Amino acid sequence: MEFTLQAIHEAHKKYTGPDFPKLIREFRLMGMVTNTYDLRTGQILYVNKNGDQIESQSSPVNVKIGDFSCQETALAALKRNQIGESDFATFCNEIAQAGVYKWISDLEKMTCSYYDLQENAVIVETIPSV
Repeated sequence: MEFTLQAIHEAHKKYTGPDFPKLIREFRLMGMVTNTYDLRTGQILYVNKNGDQIESQSSPVNVKIGDFSCQETALAALKRNQIGESDFATFCNEIAQAGVYKWISDLEKMTCSYYDLQENAVIVETIPSV
């Protein structure tokens, strides 16, 4: 599978919220090692094992990112999205209000880390394998 923006978009169309582990599997098949999503700017950066980078633009959140993070609120938003109770846009807004401004998926360590404005990890979750 090729590491292209089109392939990344196709994978996103196939897998959402509850299917996050399947999305990560697709990304790994492309050779991706990390992806970073910045909620403030909507910028997404994908990096493969050769160091090649693909930048993509999404809409930034339309809410103020919380000045202080609340792990409990962020976890609740994450869990709702993982079981399909919220769509992606709702999840992004809720987690931003909980003080998260970006997340980084590390496909080698199989973790997804959510950061506050002070660059503290609010949540570090293990991505389940499929």
